[in-house]
Amino acid sequence: MTRTAVERWLAQRRRLVDRALERTLPARRSQLRAAMRYSLLAGGKRLRPILALTTGELVGAPTTTVLPFACALEYVHTYSLVHDDLPAMDNDDLRRGRPTSHKVYGEGLAILVGDALLTEAFALMARAPGVAPARALAAVEELARAAGEAGMVGGQALDLAAEGTAASLARLRAMHGRKTGALFRAAVRVGAIVGGARPAVLRRLTTYGEQLGLAFQIVDDLLDAGDGGGDAARGKSTYPAVLGVARARRYAERARDAACAALQPFGREADPLRGLATWVVAQVST
Repeated sequence: MTRTAVERWLAQRRRLVDRALERTLPARRSQLRAAMRYSLLAGGKRLRPILALTTGELVGAPTTTVLPFACALEYVHTYSLVHDDLPAMDNDDLRRGRPTSHKVYGEGLAILVGDALLTEAFALMARAPGVAPARALAAVEELARAAGEAGMVGGQALDLAAEGTAASLARLRAMHGRKTGALFRAAVRVGAIVGGARPAVLRRLTTYGEQLGLAFQIVDDLLDAGDGGGDAARGKSTYPAVLGVARARRYAERARDAACAALQPFGREADPLRGLATWVVAQVST
């Protein structure tokens, strides 16, 4: 797929996800609900739900069957952003071009927004129709692991502990493999699990998700460094800081190639996933 074709595909998928998110969280006369919608419906790439939808479809699951699980992934991702932006964490004032949740609603309500989104994600999956209970339970376990101590929360703790220190490449990979990579991995696995993927298929898609998550984090670090972003200013370790810009770019390209190689047995049906990996890295290619 060309870059233009990938971007058209992503835009179509994003609209599908946005409509579903709107349906799952309708407006109410509640400040908490308003604050939840403010963050959840603020836009963004929606890569994680798109990955779940696409891998689910690749193994034969109907889009409507995977959609509640895809939305749950975006709920969890949004919760993590709301909490990451808090003064006790990254202390960011802007998210997706507008004031962060705690700047609009206050720190206390922003904490509750994150708590509510995380909890509602599992409610969405628990009541999803048309999925065998064993598959639904496995998907719930997958997302819980990716969000908790073994995943995002553990990675954020490592990130906080590493501020102001020089991290090795191995330590950086371990930290971001949990903080960022775990949810990419969970996204492809949740879609595949809901679709009933065989173990060999699931292993290949897992490799794809892990390598895509690595490429995404490196690219994010490179773009942040190019914009004079705040990670370096806060003393956080990044791939450009550890490897240098040129080596970090090559590292992202190797991750892209590994992601695409994992898809080899799927033929042309996996072209959207290959195109996505290529598109991610193309943002920093020379």
